[in-house]
Amino acid sequence: MSNPKAARQPAEYYRLPENSIGYLSRVMFRSFSRALERRTLEHGVSAGQWRFLRQLWREDGITQRELSTRVGMREPTTVVALKGLEAAGLVRREKSKIDRRKIYIHLTDHAKALEEVLAPMNAEVHDLATRGLSDEEVETLQSLLRRAIANLAEESQDTPVLSDLRV
Repeated sequence: MSNPKAARQPAEYYRLPENSIGYLSRVMFRSFSRALERRTLEHGVSAGQWRFLRQLWREDGITQRELSTRVGMREPTTVVALKGLEAAGLVRREKSKIDRRKIYIHLTDHAKALEEVLAPMNAEVHDLATRGLSDEEVETLQSLLRRAIANLAEESQDTPVLSDLRV
């Protein structure tokens, strides 16, 4: 564990939400998700489903366990989400013929086609979130967030580092 004397600021400083990186990150995440979902729901895709689709667009046909890791969710949560994605006609699950314990997740043709429709919406929300920031500031923000995520991942083996982050 960390040395308490090495704290950047006294504990009192972090009691104010506006000084907490965790709080600010959560507010940012929720705001970003809501803005994205307002757009994607027109096509029947929730913010929760978006997270899974985005990973499957990068690599279709991965195992349920790998998808859980990449999305940063526990497997029981992923199972529930996949049932919803399947019911929405976005994915199909397929048991491995070699190892029946492994379940592979595949996008449907409909879900594959949605990438061309939804990806621009994601870019639009990024533009909205970074309005008034220079390209250099956006790159700095991304770099700093990646470093903070990597620092926290070192704390515990159970904390996944999302696969789409480059440190």
